Amino acid sequence: MKLELEPEEGVELLSLIVERLGEEAKLSTKDRAAVRRWRADDMRAASDGMRELVDKINADLLRALRAKERSAVQKADWR
Repeated sequence: MKLELEPEEGVELLSLIVERLGEEAKLSTKDRAAVRRWRADDMRAASDGMRELVDKINADLLRALRAKERSAVQKADWR
């Protein structure tokens, strides 16, 4: 199985995470606006930062999928 995010999908994922963290951390309006500006200015789909983030996410997803495949192979059928 292969799962890979595109930069546009990374932007959407980052947006969801940042919004959720902003709500749960109870950031002030000023701090929430600063985080939104950072996300809008520095983390666009074509930016180097977003490409680096998407590469790291994809590497983590691949590592997790491989670990899951290995653990499935190692499990005994009689359990």
